[in-house]
Amino acid sequence: MKRILVTGATGNQGSATVYELLKNDFEVFALTRDPQSQEALKLKSAGAVLIKGDLENTDVL
Repeated sequence: MKRILVTGATGNQGSATVYELLKNDFEVFALTRDPQSQEALKLKSAGAVLIKGDLENTDVL
């Protein structure tokens, strides 16, 4: 299984990308500032692994 990190995962394009990748057997890591947000929780229930952080925090990446 291939792994991928999606930044902006809770936005319109990011979430669409996450769902498509999950359908195609990718292990998806979804970068989000708020893992408790409604969209983040939807991604988690679909199978994505949530990672709390943002692009300005390079320690998380």
